[in-house]
Formats: sequence, structure tokens, C-alpha cells
Amino acid sequence: MIKAIALKKSFFLDKREITVLKGIDFTIETGERIAICGESGAGKSTLLQIIGSLDKPSSGSVSFSGVDIFSHSEQELAKWRNTSLGFVFQFHHLLPEFSALENVMTPALIKGIPMPEAKEMAALLLQKVGLGERLRHKPGELSGGEQQRVALARALIMQPKAVLADEPTGNLDARTSDEIVDLLLECNREFNTTLLLVTHSQRLAAQMDRTILIENGLILEL
Repeated sequence: MIKAIALKKSFFLDKREITVLKGIDFTIETGERIAICGESGAGKSTLLQIIGSLDKPSSGSVSFSGVDIFSHSEQELAKWRNTSLGFVFQFHHLLPEFSALENVMTPALIKGIPMPEAKEMAALLLQKVGLGERLRHKPGELSGGEQQRVALARALIMQPKAVLADEPTGNLDARTSDEIVDLLLECNREFNTTLLLVTHSQRLAAQMDRTILIENGLILEL
């Protein structure tokens, strides 16, 4: 489903080139659960952002179902990203002035789904992640674990082909972390959604099908 070929990414700092990714190749099948691991600064988050089309590689390609995602225009890419990918980050990036329900339904409204249908979709997902009684609460009225559940529901509302998560349990206690991971794995089984998780947690990585280990911008282990 997802194929990366010779991915390289460099940044420039004071006219000095800093190479973060030095030629990454891998293939991920539909429904696979993948952990991306490595030390801080190894290039994990950069790789995830490129796979998610939030950043572009300096060279190389990323294809989904045989189509190079960076062959799309910016407008086409934004539409594709909204319907095909779900994102969960360590910091939830919820809109503080919106309720849990409104945050979750936002991708559906962007897609053009009518308000009543979007509300119903969002409410069902929030019930699924255990927040059926918290629909009207704003992020500031929710715990960190509850906010992450809202973020997960938002990521899943369009039933994406892949969910990309960057340290999704990084700010959570052990019990809440386990609950979030269980929800991710349940969604993987129910919807056959591909999971790509950047994590420092060996416990979380062990629950995935395999691990992509990155060191100094290169893959050491697949």
C-alpha cells in the first residue's frame, strides 16, 4: 500500500546543509501495524511527516496504492490527505474553542458531508472511544487521556486508509497509554487501517507487526 523509494531530506541552517534522511526504502502492506523507532534526532518524525504529505522530501518518492502522492497539486493533496489519512500527535492539536463533537466532525465538514450526518458520525465515534457523555465538553474540560481519545476519533472519522501517530502515548500515564493503544489496535482490526507509529516505547513497538529502526537517517532494521 505504502512504498518509499530513496527518500532523502535535508534542511539548511546558516547555509549549512543538514541531512536528516539519507536514502530510505520500505514497503508497507495494507492493514500492517508498523512501529518507527530510533533515538531522538534519528529522523523518525521527519519520515512520518513526509509519509503523511505534511512535508516534502528533498528527493525520492512516496506512493500510496501505486500513485506518487507528490504528483498531486497542493489542493489535490489536501483533499487526499483529509480523506485517506488520520493523524494522532503527542500534543493533541484540538481546537480549544470547539467541543469534542465539533473537533471530531471537522474533517467530515471539510469533505462536504452535511452537518447532521457529520454530527452523527462524530457522536458514534466518541461513544466508541468511551466519550459518549463528553460530547459537549471543550478540550480544556477534558483530561489528557480524554483529549487523546478525541484526537483519535477525529483521525478515524473519514475511515482513513492509514493512521499516522507520532508518540501518541508520550504524555500519558501507563494505564491511559494502554487504553489508547487498545483503541488503535481495535480500529486496525475493525477497519483494516494501516498503522504507522513513531514511538520510543519498546512495549508499544512489541505490539506492532514489525519495527522500522532508524539511526542517523538510515534504516538499520525492517
